Formats: sequence, structure tokens, C-alpha cells
Amino acid sequence: MDFKKNLYRLLKVLVIAFWLVMMGTLFAKNLIFYNSLTAYQPFLSKNTLLSDQWMGIYFNDNHVGFSHTSIEPYNIKSGVSGYRIISRTNMNFLLLRKRQRVWFDAAAIVDENYQLVNFEFYLRSGMHKINVKGLVSKANEINLAIDSQGVVSSRKIVLPEQEGVILASIISPFNSFGNLSVGAKYNLKVLNPFTLALEPLALEVAGKEMLEHEGEQIEVFIVKSDYRGFKQTAWVNKEGEIIKEETALGWILRKESPDIATRLLETADRSDTELLEFVSLTSNMNLDKKDAVYLKLALSGVGDEFPLENQRQRLESKEVLIINKESIKPEEALSLPIDKYSEFLKATDFLQVNDEKIQKMAKRILKNENNSWLAAKKINDWVYKTIRKTPVVSIPSAIDVLNTREGDCNEHTALFTALARAAGIPAKVHVGLVYLKGRFYYHAWPSVYVGKWIDMDPTFGQDIADVSHIKLLEGDLNKQLDIVKLIGKIALEVIEYR
Repeated sequence: MDFKKNLYRLLKVLVIAFWLVMMGTLFAKNLIFYNSLTAYQPFLSKNTLLSDQWMGIYFNDNHVGFSHTSIEPYNIKSGVSGYRIISRTNMNFLLLRKRQRVWFDAAAIVDENYQLVNFEFYLRSGMHKINVKGLVSKANEINLAIDSQGVVSSRKIVLPEQEGVILASIISPFNSFGNLSVGAKYNLKVLNPFTLALEPLALEVAGKEMLEHEGEQIEVFIVKSDYRGFKQTAWVNKEGEIIKEETALGWILRKESPDIATRLLETADRSDTELLEFVSLTSNMNLDKKDAVYLKLALSGVGDEFPLENQRQRLESKEVLIINKESIKPEEALSLPIDKYSEFLKATDFLQVNDEKIQKMAKRILKNENNSWLAAKKINDWVYKTIRKTPVVSIPSAIDVLNTREGDCNEHTALFTALARAAGIPAKVHVGLVYLKGRFYYHAWPSVYVGKWIDMDPTFGQDIADVSHIKLLEGDLNKQLDIVKLIGKIALEVIEYR
């Protein structure tokens, strides 16, 4: 197949993880130095309640975006005042040699006691749109409404007692800090509105140093954070403003004037970096995958939290993995619907299994097919032939893909999984690596249960995934974020294939 066409089918896990971790995140606070906490107070000091801040976003020293955050007084209702925090982020970069322009807008309302009242954020990338609204109730709950292409799902999140909630700045966990002291440590709980899971985040004021900013040397605090192994360092001035922030993945943010921060609109076309080049792995051997049934490789840098063994993969030793291509005959498959593995038949916020359009499309594709394996092959073939292969920087949503008919492996896999579940076939998502033209790229594909688990790949049009698919983890968006822990750490070497 054409090399460029194949590349368009690959995953942009790094970019998705970056957006999910660093944009639109909610924090439920439980700071160890505060007995009674008012949510925004430690990180939104009185000195910064009227502010307007611009940050330039850089990757590999190339200017790829900007973030603009403002804070202003706001009249919540008659006799009740508070503050409105507005943030807009624009990203403009190359992914698989295609220009990506992404907007992320967010607004949060807090009362005069710094407590979050409500919030909304909106992610737009080409035809793909996601809108999330949240309302904090008196019962210490967040009522969420997630809108994907007009399909709205609702979710209620019960928050830990006596813990406030704040909406983070869009590109950094915080727009500004209050008074800092060296040695201070903060243990936070993070609620990501996409994954709806509470998880710990640790902050530490590690020290002070001098930093050059706008031609001057200024004293700054060094604030380190760790979320799911995703590490960041921020340099904060005495006023609590973030002057610079960087991650272990090569993203850098700098406080800049508006004209400098937004100049990417003029320069992006001349100074682009292909993001995928920085996260793929070179193979020591060229693989002809078409007829291969066996792959043996040395794999290091993967911790015990990533269970590698399944029906097609087994560990010969701690760092030697063997993958065998699967096989199945139609007569071995179960009839529909399948009543096992009910957890892999359920709808989620972004796998809208019960949506009328999804249900109708599943029936249309299958017609009267009752054999689960033949049905899965029909869905796989339809998704492969119908969805245009193009990189998309958005949250993979089945109904979104069904409407737009485009996407990369995330979108192919989301739509396939929703359609399979709607047809009564248990289906789950695998994330890992796949070989293409001398390199291993991060990739996503589905696995279906038809009497036994079989890995398929609707992005490549493979009824049975080839042996170069190396599964590293499985699960929904919340679980998939763990792939960030492996970026830059994992190494592999092909030992044998046939």
C-alpha cells in the first residue's frame, strides 16, 4: 500500500494525552497544609484576581500555539458577586504531514469565596467538536453534560466531602499561584472531565533560582508536578505568575506579550515539526508483515503495571515477548447476541452504543448476519472502507466519527467498538505499537469476543491484526493515558519473525 496513505492511519496518542492531561482538567483539592480549604484560594490569590496573561506554546523549539487567560469580576446573580476565568488555547502544527488547527475555549465562574459555581469548555478541530458543561450543586456534586455532535450524555460526580473544586487553566494546571514557600508540598486529587476519574496529583516547591525573562534576571520558585507519571516543572515569580513551564515530553510554555505569543499564525508554516517523528521507534529489522505468523522481540522499559500477556502475546522471559497471529473459523464463532463479558457491551460517554444512529447503522451493516465472527468482519470492512484516513486531534467519539466519516486509528477503533457492541459483540480497545516502513508507531485497535478474543484492525482493514501489533494496555480513555509513561522509555529489538 501507499506509504503516505498508511501513515495517515496511525495514532497520535502523545497529542491526545497532552490535551487530556494539560487542558480542561478539574482539580478537587486536599492540600496537606490547610485544615479548612476554600478551593481557589491557594492558587488564585487576591493579587491575581484581575489579570490578563498570554503564554506561547513550543514543541522542539518550534512555536506551535498560544494560550490566553483572563480573570475579571462577575455578577453571578442579584446580590451575589464572583469572578469569571476565561481561557482560550490555539494549536497549529503538523501531524502526519497534515496541518492541525485546534481551538480549546473554557470559562469558569467562581463565587466571592473562590468556590467553583459552573464551567464550560469547548474543543474544536476541523469538523470535530466536543462541548462539556459542569454545574456544582449544593450536595457537593458536579452535574456534567457532554455534547458530542448533538448527542448529550449526563453524568453526576460525587466529590469527596470538605474538598473544594477548581477548574484549571487550559494549558497549565494553574494560571497563577498564591504565596509560595520552598519545601511546600501539595497533594491534590484530579478529576478529568473526559475520563471522570479522581486521581492524585503531587506538587512540590522544590527551590528557587534565577531565570532570564524579557532580558532580565528574576528570582523564581521551581514548582514540580507529577500526574500519572506525567512530569512538569513550572518557574513562578514572586507575584505568583507562571513565567515558564515545561514537560518531559518536550512541550514548553513561556509567558509572553500578545504579539509574540500569537505570531504562530504568521510563522507556523515555515517552522513546523512533525510531532509523530519524536515518539516512534526505529526497528532493527525490516518486516514483511503480510504473511508473518510469528514475532519474537526484546522489549524493555515496560513496567509491571502493563500486563503484556493475552491470547496472542506471551512472555518467554521478563523482556522477551512472543506474538502469534490468531486464527478462527466461522463455525467456531458464537451466535449473536453474546451474553458473556457484559462490561464490553455497555455504552460510555464516547462509545454511544445505545444511540439510534449507532443502532441503525449496526443493523444496516449486519443485515441478518447471526454469526458473530462474520458480523465482526462486516463491521470491520465497513469502517475500513467508509472512514476517510486522516489525523484528527480530538476526543475519539463514535457518534462524531459516524457523522464526520473521518479520523485516524482512534476514530476507527471508537466507531468499530460502538458498532460491535450495538450488534451484541463484546469489544474492547487495545493500545500499543505497530510496525510500518522501518518504524514502530503508537496505535489503537479493537479486540472482539466471538467465542474467543480476536484482535482486529479497521484502520488497516485487517480482519485479524498482523503480528506487529504489540499490545501495551487496554481500556477506555482514562486507562489509555497511561501510555504517556512509556514515551521515551520503551525500547525494542526484533529477534525473529516468520
